[in-house]
Amino acid sequence: MFCRTCPDDFGDRLLQALAVDHQVLGAQQGSDGVCRIAPLHRWGDLSRESLPLLPAKKLVLPPQETLWTLAGDDYLPPETPRPVALLGVFSCDLFALDYLDRAFADDSLYRSRRAPFFLVGTPCVPGEACFCPSSSAPPSFDLFVDNGRVWAGSTRGKELLQVFAGLLGTAEDAELPKPAHGERRFPPGEDLARLHRESAADPLWSETARRCLSCGACSAVCPTCACFDVVDTVAGEEVRRRRQWDNCFFYSHALVAGGHNFRPTRKERLRFRFEHKLLGFGALRGVVSCVGCGRCRRNCPVDIDISEVLQSLVEREGS
Repeated sequence: MFCRTCPDDFGDRLLQALAVDHQVLGAQQGSDGVCRIAPLHRWGDLSRESLPLLPAKKLVLPPQETLWTLAGDDYLPPETPRPVALLGVFSCDLFALDYLDRAFADDSLYRSRRAPFFLVGTPCVPGEACFCPSSSAPPSFDLFVDNGRVWAGSTRGKELLQVFAGLLGTAEDAELPKPAHGERRFPPGEDLARLHRESAADPLWSETARRCLSCGACSAVCPTCACFDVVDTVAGEEVRRRRQWDNCFFYSHALVAGGHNFRPTRKERLRFRFEHKLLGFGALRGVVSCVGCGRCRRNCPVDIDISEVLQSLVEREGS
């Protein structure tokens, strides 16, 4: 890819240019020690080492969103969201948005939020729980900024750089900074599917499930978990339909009419989440949606690690 050199204050200049038409957000460390996505006013306030607790998915697939409202005879569509520019996005979260784009390719409300979304990537400092997998192609972004250089990854990114043409150096061919890859701890897809299928009776699932609290923290902070429920509320003559986050670790997730539950035990719900993360469903069957960000491990109160459980299954098979 081609990049151009940029001045030291390029980040702040970029922020100001984007703020004209976008709500500018970025991950910032709070006084309580928690990193959050929040309104960004200075490039220097971006977190350089910590991932935000809740990933960018909350912006394109909010925890709660109104699908439509019926007030008497009036049908009210959802409000048009203001365009968002998210700055300082690490590669794992960029890859996660790529996955969500595929999973919600036919969802018009998701697309209406995602289409005007402007993404500015930056390199990360991998944490202890990270294990960024290898990738043959870079993630999608509009601009990527690193150490006095800027790359354009989209038509919008190239157009915005024209605003700064007089400040930028000549284009040069340079590779995009790659994340510091950990050793990929997932077997090939065909082996992974077989391993999951043949391990149904393995006591490891029951042993791990006994530790699991079914709190759902791992799914809540996962950048690609996207299970949702649809809820209707009635207040007088107004009917509102909302989409809200759901969680496959909750007992009610697979509860259906008549009181039947497809996954009544924690063991079954644990295996289901592993299947969803590592094997996918529908058109994305066979696509690993884990991007190695390590949020699930860091936020699990009993330290369950998806990669360590999988590694244990691999080792048991070989013993």
